[in-house]
Amino acid sequence: MQAKVDFIPPMPPRQSGPMGLIPVARVMRRNPVESLAHVNFELTRISGPFLGVTIHTLSGPEEIRAVMLDDVEAWRKSPVTQRILRSALGDAILTAHGDSWKRQRKAMTPAFLKSRILALSGAMDRAGQGLVETFSNATGPLDVSGPLNVATLSVIEAALFPDPGPDFDRAAVRAAIDVVIGSIGEVRFSDLFPLPEWVARPMGPKAFAAMTTLRRAVEVQIARRRELGLEEDMTSLLMADTSMTDRDVRDNLLSLVVAGHETTAITLAWALYLLSKYPSVQARLAEEARAAIASEADPAARLTCLPYTRQVVEETLRLYPPAPMLSRRAIRPSRIAERETGKGDLAIAAFYALHRHHRYWDNPDGFDPDRFAPDRRPADPWVFRPFGGGPRACIGNAFALNEAILVLARVVSELEVRDAGDVPEPVMTITLRPRDGLRLEFAKRD
Repeated sequence: MQAKVDFIPPMPPRQSGPMGLIPVARVMRRNPVESLAHVNFELTRISGPFLGVTIHTLSGPEEIRAVMLDDVEAWRKSPVTQRILRSALGDAILTAHGDSWKRQRKAMTPAFLKSRILALSGAMDRAGQGLVETFSNATGPLDVSGPLNVATLSVIEAALFPDPGPDFDRAAVRAAIDVVIGSIGEVRFSDLFPLPEWVARPMGPKAFAAMTTLRRAVEVQIARRRELGLEEDMTSLLMADTSMTDRDVRDNLLSLVVAGHETTAITLAWALYLLSKYPSVQARLAEEARAAIASEADPAARLTCLPYTRQVVEETLRLYPPAPMLSRRAIRPSRIAERETGKGDLAIAAFYALHRHHRYWDNPDGFDPDRFAPDRRPADPWVFRPFGGGPRACIGNAFALNEAILVLARVVSELEVRDAGDVPEPVMTITLRPRDGLRLEFAKRD
């Protein structure tokens, strides 16, 4: 049954036409996803000059695939992306190119094998149980952002640092992550100019101190693992690869700590909000979740019993993709959907517009989990790309999807999610999050 569309979930405003430099700067500082125009949701490619660079904004599957897969070697992450991420994450898998990226991706692959992700299902379910307790104890509406971040950080901790030791300061790490994400997610006026990627993007004193806290915390964990001996956790697996230096290990662990939990937490926040607005969808998910938990004690085995929960998560990711836009710069001439492109051109893969495109989706701005039912889901896999695509797609996509499904099922099986009156504003700060948090109410189910 298709969800009733009497409510359109919040979305950023769209531009009516091209903008000049100053309006673009204002929009990019306020919310980069607002730079998309109505035409980006109707056509699949818009090209034009900006500050001497030809920019191609892509919102069609063929066009995005051309950059992310068909000629991936011609397109590398844009200089501004490199400058922003390298200031915090060094030359890790998110920023590396060429042989360095291939070496690091190969080293990280064993940590994300299906068997190892499934082995973390118990930690994911326990994170959901912790949220049930936190939400149950609330005496009124509460901002779910903090508890969700704590929960998903606990899962990353179980994956990376299963025995962190008594001196591991979770509160300090969580606070430092918030500061670092705020720093790298802030668009500066200088980011709009085509500076080379080797030009440093300095961090402010507060962000620098937070980054120092995170690096020290991870370095302590690396030293502890070396002292105790390598095991099967992700840190050990990275350290066991002789191609990885200690700095490689540290920077990649930082990438997982910073990005690996926040994206899932945001997805869960949006999913809970949508369920509060669609009681019939919530009731159906709760029924499925309670039956799955009753029949399968093992959370890993439970995943196959939660197809509708997965549909809800996927529809949430369609409406609010964690990375709504990614940019690539051409290092040599290439082609996008039979059209020539030049060296130095910039391509923006607008996944947010792709996921709401009028050509590929019925009622594109509405919430309808049944569009991901087996007989309705898109035939072209490039129409739905919440974790990017091609060889540089998010290495943790299966991890994040499993976690969101298990945590959401646990919470909704025990608690009713109620609308608290908030109208969240989706804002892009690296990820697409609710500006100023998101308050919801919870009540125990009978």
